[in-house]
Amino acid sequence: MKLADFQQLCRDTCIALNYPDSDTLGSSNQITLDGVDIGLFFDDLEMNDRLVCYVDIGEVPAVDREEILARMLAINLLTGTKVSGVYGLDRQRDCIVFMQHFLYPEMLTGPELAEILSGYAKHAKEAKKTLMNSSREEPLAALLAGSMRADSVALA
Repeated sequence: MKLADFQQLCRDTCIALNYPDSDTLGSSNQITLDGVDIGLFFDDLEMNDRLVCYVDIGEVPAVDREEILARMLAINLLTGTKVSGVYGLDRQRDCIVFMQHFLYPEMLTGPELAEILSGYAKHAKEAKKTLMNSSREEPLAALLAGSMRADSVALA
């Protein structure tokens, strides 16, 4: 993929999402869907074979911080690969983020990427409930399954 291809994919994605400015994603590498900030990055010099997507799950509350971060790490152990994505902590903003690589980006269309990003926005809202609520006592596998219901998210 070349930079011009990435920018066209971003434009096509914004059009498919009916985003107010079709050049936003390609120029700023960020959009907000359903209140969720999503970043999409492409490096045509170092990693031109993939896109990297970051989804903001939310700020880590001070209450039960260690429990919340432990949940995030445990979920990474259950699901963490470059195929299913991983959770991390953005230390500058003290927010949990979900990160996903999209290999072979030239195979994606704008409408397909729009569907994936919309699914990630839904997933972020569910993951926030799952990760940030340490009072929930279901096993992590059950919590994770609930945050990734087929009817609420279309993951790559």
